[in-house]
Amino acid sequence: MYPTYHFKADELNADIIQNLKNIFHQREIVILPKDEYDEWEKVLHNAAFTEELQNRIRELDEGKGIVKTMAELEAMVNG
Repeated sequence: MYPTYHFKADELNADIIQNLKNIFHQREIVILPKDEYDEWEKVLHNAAFTEELQNRIRELDEGKGIVKTMAELEAMVNG
């Protein structure tokens, strides 16, 4: 996880900048507009989701999945 700070551009002042300097010391800081941040988050989430799907497909291809017929599933539900 990473820290995120949300504020409007007109709220940015010397105190906020000093606080960021104190928190992050010599680390590089990136500031993004909210719409670009949202798009970045969406891409990261989609990449992770795609990787998870690919892993699950691979596991099925390797025979690691559980196979049930519709009749078996219905029997499980109906007891």
